[in-house]
Amino acid sequence: MTHQVPIIPSREDLPGNVASDRLIDTYLLKFDRVATRRAYRTDLTHFFGSIEVSLDEAKAVSFVLVNKYIASLESTGSKTSTIRRRVAAIRGFYDWLHALGAIENNPAHRQLIRRISSVRTKDRAIIVLTSDQATRLLSAAASENARNHAMMLTMLHCVLRRSEVANMDVDHIRPMGKYWILDLPYTKGGADQYVKIPEHVVEVIEAHKEAYGIASGPLWRSLSRRNEGGRLTPTSIYRIVRATALTAGLPEIGAHTLRHTGCTLAIEAGASIQQVQSHARHKQIETTMVYVHQRDRLRDSAADYINLDNKND
Repeated sequence: MTHQVPIIPSREDLPGNVASDRLIDTYLLKFDRVATRRAYRTDLTHFFGSIEVSLDEAKAVSFVLVNKYIASLESTGSKTSTIRRRVAAIRGFYDWLHALGAIENNPAHRQLIRRISSVRTKDRAIIVLTSDQATRLLSAAASENARNHAMMLTMLHCVLRRSEVANMDVDHIRPMGKYWILDLPYTKGGADQYVKIPEHVVEVIEAHKEAYGIASGPLWRSLSRRNEGGRLTPTSIYRIVRATALTAGLPEIGAHTLRHTGCTLAIEAGASIQQVQSHARHKQIETTMVYVHQRDRLRDSAADYINLDNKND
């Protein structure tokens, strides 16, 4: 669905004096996290075919059109998680317009659109590294440079999302009594959170700061000539982790694998589910339980009881 020529109504047509041809950008102002704004902008642009959407164009969307959009995503092989995310973005956008009084009904209301298969997180395979593999990854990172080693060590022990890593500043690491903590001002679970950071990780970070002369501002910075000294982006962090893993002879992984690995290693070492939930900042205990379910499912599986050597003649 692509609108080549936006129809721009007068400003009076939209409650709240919202710029009528920039509805998406105005809607995104309600979100404080950069990653959230980026994801919703991508999904809504994909649906409308343009970042510039007028109120008339938004009103022209019916539940039939939303259902056809979902069908097209399914027919082109989009993942269930992707479809659900895009529909959630559309529904949220129209909920906002409804709250403004700009529309009477949400065309993406759950009772109007086709059922989308649920994502069974419990049954989804999560890629994690063993303790030995994590050690190999960190060794490979240390051989590359002080930044990569300190960054991946922090990601593993603090089980951080890559957006959280990218947003880290020098002054986010500070003492609290006899412990060290990492402040997370802007994160998925809400503002002003923090996690404990082990003292030996702080020491490695201090060595990283000294090596690159970093005293304030962004903690993780680009080393490339094109953007030397600039803050690393979440995409750059993903690429660094993936490249280092390949150097270490490990399977292809992403930055989130270190978060999964940290949670899993903590559970394997005896941390309680509640401790891991708190450290990982999971809103729901069910999210944390995924790591336990996968471990238990693989530890004692029916596959281990299949023995073809005991055949009856």
